[in-house]
Amino acid sequence: MVQWWNRMARVDQNIAMSYVMVVVLIFVGALISVGFASPSHLATLLTISSFLGIVAAGQTLVILTGGIDLSVPYLLNASAVFFTGFAARLILGHDALDFLVVLAISVGFGVVNGVGVTVFNIPPLIMTLGMNSVIEGIVLVVTQGTPQGSVPAIASAIVNNTVVGIPIILVVWAGLAVLIALILTRTSLGRYIYAAGTSVKASYLTGVPIRTAFIAVYAASGLFAGLAGIFLTGFSGNSYLGMGNAYLLPSIAAVIIGGASLLGGQGKYWGTIAGAITLTVLITILQVLNISQALQDIFYGVVIFLALLFYGRQANARG
Repeated sequence: MVQWWNRMARVDQNIAMSYVMVVVLIFVGALISVGFASPSHLATLLTISSFLGIVAAGQTLVILTGGIDLSVPYLLNASAVFFTGFAARLILGHDALDFLVVLAISVGFGVVNGVGVTVFNIPPLIMTLGMNSVIEGIVLVVTQGTPQGSVPAIASAIVNNTVVGIPIILVVWAGLAVLIALILTRTSLGRYIYAAGTSVKASYLTGVPIRTAFIAVYAASGLFAGLAGIFLTGFSGNSYLGMGNAYLLPSIAAVIIGGASLLGGQGKYWGTIAGAITLTVLITILQVLNISQALQDIFYGVVIFLALLFYGRQANARG
């Protein structure tokens, strides 16, 4: 118990440092570009951060169990394509119904991931990477390589409209953050998730429903990736193949920057939020400086590599 509290204290320190990093980066951005720290630009940065933050919400839950979800690119892409496609063909005839059905499909894919990991004991990396390929194939068959349709009004309204001057998407993101925090800290499921990430074997021996925890987090990852895909259609004005590819490495990096352990059992979503904002602000600064996409990808890779190296040494120390 003492060790657990010590780990949580370190997590809180990492989260605090992540938010300090956000402030520092905004200050740097303001020095580089006039208007970078203006209220309107900050609102835009937060809106862009919300898409990554929502995808990374599911990634956070999965990583807390010691797993990883590499299927988020096409979980996101499929939800976007299906959402605009349903609207174009009037398959369901109502935006809200389209919204719910698309999310149900995303959750279904996530459940399959969870079943593969828990029931068939397929390593998360292999299971989710394979699922990403399966979903990609389904999307290509359904769209014949060219997504169709227009963005339903509900997605555009959530992304572009405001409530008391605050973008609705940010209100939604804040609500999701509170919900996730409550689940992780106030429910049995939250305790199961942390227990599974700390030690699967010990949790199993003490009667923790490991399968329930794993299936739940992968289902949640499908849900959040689906939400992000729907919201992205409202932001970009369409759906297109590959629109989720840019979110795989950043969704993992955001969790790491937010102080979570890739070994599982340690981390909080508040840290992931800071990680998502940090990455968004940093990438915006790099774009202002005309840094290429290739170097941005190298940055993500280095962050993940260093985290793996650090946590690998931690694992050896524990052993």
